Order: sequence, then C-alpha cells, then structure tokens
Amino acid sequence: KMKKGRSAMDFDEGGASELQQFVLLARSAKGAACAALIKQVLSHPKIFVFGELLDVPAVLELANTEHASALDLLKLFAFGTWSDLTPPLAAMLDPAMTLKLKKLTVVSMAASSQTLVYDDVMQRASIGSMRELEDLIIALIYEGLLGGKLDQRAKQVEVHHALGRDVHPSELPHMSAKLGQWLETTSALMGCLDEQVDAYKQERATQSERASALEQKVASLTEKIKAGNNEMGPSDVSMDVDMLPAGGEVRMPRPGARGAKARQAGGSSGSRRPHGEWR
Repeated sequence: KMKKGRSAMDFDEGGASELQQFVLLARSAKGAACAALIKQVLSHPKIFVFGELLDVPAVLELANTEHASALDLLKLFAFGTWSDLTPPLAAMLDPAMTLKLKKLTVVSMAASSQTLVYDDVMQRASIGSMRELEDLIIALIYEGLLGGKLDQRAKQVEVHHALGRDVHPSELPHMSAKLGQWLETTSALMGCLDEQVDAYKQERATQSERASALEQKVASLTEKIKAGNNEMGPSDVSMDVDMLPAGGEVRMPRPGARGAKARQAGGSSGSRRPHGEWR
C-alpha cells in the first residue's frame, strides 16, 4: 500500500524549475536549434510541464516551418495523451519520450477518476503487460506525479492525487466558469456563516442582559430583606417591660408541672412517705 502523502522523491512541480534553464535557452534559439532544444526537454526524465516553453516566441515561430513537427510534438506532450499520437509524431519518439508520454497519459486519467482499472489503462496507454503497468504506476508514485495505492487483487489503482498538467487554451472558458461557480458557492457559504455568527452574538448579548437583570433583581431583593430586618425594633422582637411580673422574671412552665400541682392539691404534706421508707 502506498501512503496518501507524497514521496520523498517528489519532483519539483512536475519539473518546473528544471524547465527554466531550457526556457532561457529557447529565447535565443532559432530554427533547428530550437527544435533540438524541444526534443531535449521532451526526453528529460524530470520535466512533465511545458507551458512556459510554449509561450516562448521563438518556439511559436516554428509553426509553418520545416520544424513545425517539433512544435506539434511539444503540444502533444503539453496537452495530449497516447491516443492523440499520430504516425508522423510517433516516428519522432525515442524510448525516453515514449515512456514519458505513457506516464502523462496515466496522469491525465488519474486527474479525472479516483479509480484506474488496469485494463483501461493498458489499453489507453498502450501498455503490453500487467508487470509493465505496475512498474509504470510505481514509478509515477515515487516521482510524485501520482498518489495512490495498487490493488493487485482487484486489478485497479486507488487515486489520491495527481499532477496538474498544462491547461489548453480551449479549456480556459470552462475553467473560468468552474471558478465562477466555486466563488458563488463560497460567497453564499460565507454569507450563511456570517448570519449564524451574528445570530450567535445576538443570543449571547440577550443572555448577558438577562443575567445582568437577574443579578440586579437579586441584589435589590437582598437589600430589601436587610432593610426590613433593620427596621424591626426591640418592641418587635421582645416583650414589653410593663408586661413582666413584679420580680422581673418570666418563669416558663416545665414539662409535667401541671400534673405535679394537681397531685399537691389532692394530698397533704403529711401524706409523703418518710425518707427512710424508700430504703
């Protein structure tokens, strides 16, 4: 199984930095020299993007000349796949170019599908055996052009990511429309999120106001209770002095006192047993 993350052997954005030196050379190259330079780029094992080279005026000037086939071959590698290969262009391929075009074909397939079936890839990339196919896929993964894992039992490749190829000018309107839709969707989503954030803030403010009002009410009730206790004087919490007996004492009856008085009223002091009789 291959990890989703890219390999340590990743190429630099499909070899964009490697391409720079050829772009500089192409600006001063003419005719056959420019055509030879293009073939060097197409045979280079680390270069898989070609857009900047196609923008060089000296390269575009090859059209309608005896070296126009070099420009056509460059466009094939920039935008096409193996199925776009014509016999005249096929005659110009060396082994390195042949392998690279097959790799670019698989990358294009991976860019539009999350699962690559072995049979489909072998047919579209003109691969003769399953061993050749798996070696090619493994090379793409280690070069950072494709991320995924091989499923040999199901005979397919699970794609996680793939290198972005050069965009053909004819695809720009479609890409612009897609980006416009994405912008509208994200703008609507941001508006929805802003509304939810505003509603949340309003709810928090309302809860804060309620909590503050409740605290004020509790404080007010507490003050009223304290003020009510302070207004109660001695006459409210104790008996009036004029109501006390002459001695100034208030005797509280003890439990069972009433029964004792009744017994005393019914008998005399002589009816008590002498102290010794208790023994």
